[in-house]
Amino acid sequence: MNSGLTRAGWGWLAGTVLTGVAGRAFGYRALHAVSVGGAAVLLAAAAYVLIRPRVQVTRAVRPDRLTAGETALGRLTVRNLARWPAPGFVLVDRIGGRPVPLRVAGLAGGDRRTVHYPLPAPRRGRIELGPLTVERHDPFGLLRRGQVHAAGAAIWVHPVVHPMRPLPVGRVPDFEGRRTEAARSGTVTFSSLREYVPGDDPRRIHWRTTARAGTLIVREHIDTTEPTTTVVLDTRAAALDPEAFEHAVQAAASVAEATTRAGCPARVVILGEDPARLARLGAVSTLDRLAAAQRTPDGDPVRLLEAVQRTPAGGALVVVTGPPEPALASRLAGQRRRFTPVAVLAVLGAEHCGDHCADDCADHGAEPPAYRRPGMVQVTARTGAQAAQAWDQMVLGELR
Repeated sequence: MNSGLTRAGWGWLAGTVLTGVAGRAFGYRALHAVSVGGAAVLLAAAAYVLIRPRVQVTRAVRPDRLTAGETALGRLTVRNLARWPAPGFVLVDRIGGRPVPLRVAGLAGGDRRTVHYPLPAPRRGRIELGPLTVERHDPFGLLRRGQVHAAGAAIWVHPVVHPMRPLPVGRVPDFEGRRTEAARSGTVTFSSLREYVPGDDPRRIHWRTTARAGTLIVREHIDTTEPTTTVVLDTRAAALDPEAFEHAVQAAASVAEATTRAGCPARVVILGEDPARLARLGAVSTLDRLAAAQRTPDGDPVRLLEAVQRTPAGGALVVVTGPPEPALASRLAGQRRRFTPVAVLAVLGAEHCGDHCADDCADHGAEPPAYRRPGMVQVTARTGAQAAQAWDQMVLGELR
C-alpha cells in the first residue's frame, strides 16, 4: 500500500497547524478561521481518495527480450469489477525503479480499457518492472492512496550483435544444420535453453522453465564430437572500463552468435558468473546471460586463466578482454596445446589506443589491426563494430 500525504500535503498540514497555533496564541480570529478552512480541505481530500475503484489490472510486455536501443511495448488491461462506475485514477508502473504514471479515465460498470506505453531499453541489462499500483489523488494533490495490483516483471535487454564470420574450426557433416540424432551414442549433450521456434521437436520442451517464463522453452543439445568454439568474457574492472566492457560484451555476443548461426556449437564462459542467481532471475539463453553480465572488482589475471583452464579442451578458444597484457598474452598463447586456434579479442578503452590503433582510428573509423603473436592471433578494437570488422579481416586471412 502506497498511501499518505504528498509533499504538497505535508506543506498544507504544516501551514494549517501553524496558523491555528498563531491564531490561538495571538488571538487572531482570521488566522484561526484559515486554520479551520485548511483542516476542512484536508478532510475533503481524505474523503475523496477513500473512494477506491474495484478494478483488475494485468500487464503484458512484448517483446520481453530485445536488443539494446530498441523499445518494448507495455500493455495494461484494466477491468472494472463493480457494477457501478469507477472514478478516474492513476496507474503507476516502475521501469528500473523510475515511476511512470498513466492516467485512466472513469470506467463504466463492468467496462474494460487498455493502456499502452513505451518501455525504452537504451542499454544492455535486465530491467525490473513494477510493482504496478493504482493510485487515487485528490484534486488539490494533497493526499494519495495506492494499492498494488500487479507483481513485478522484467525485460531482458540483449547486447547489440554485429555480423561476423565464424572461425573455421571444422566441418559440420550435415550441411543443412546439425544432425544430433545421427551422432554416436553418448555424444549428444545438453547445452542450453532457448525459446521454441516452429519445427522444434516437442519432446525437447522444458516444461518447468516454460511455466516460469510464460513462453515455450526447449532444450538445446549439441554433438560433442563437433568442434566447439569457446568464448571467454573477461569481466575484471582492472582490464575493462565501463564503456569498453559494453563493447566487449557486444564482441563476445557477436562471436557466439556467428558460431551458432553457422551450425556449430558455441560455449560462453563469463568470468565471475553466478549460475544459480541467473536461474532464479529466469535467464534461458546465452544472450540472457550476456545481458546480465557485470564487471567484477577482482583485477587478478589469474582468475581469467583459471576460467580458461577449467574449460574442456578442444575446438577454438576466443578470449575477449581489455588492452593487451604481455604476461597474460603469453599464458594464453600456451593454450594452443588445448585449443586450435587461439584468438584474443582485445577491446581498448577510451584512454587506450597506443601502438595498436592508427593515430586517427577514433576520428576516422580506421579499422584496428589483426596480427599474429606466437601461438595465437590477436585482434584489437575500440568498439564492438570495429571488433567485427577486424575479426572478419583476421578470419578471411586465415581462410586464404
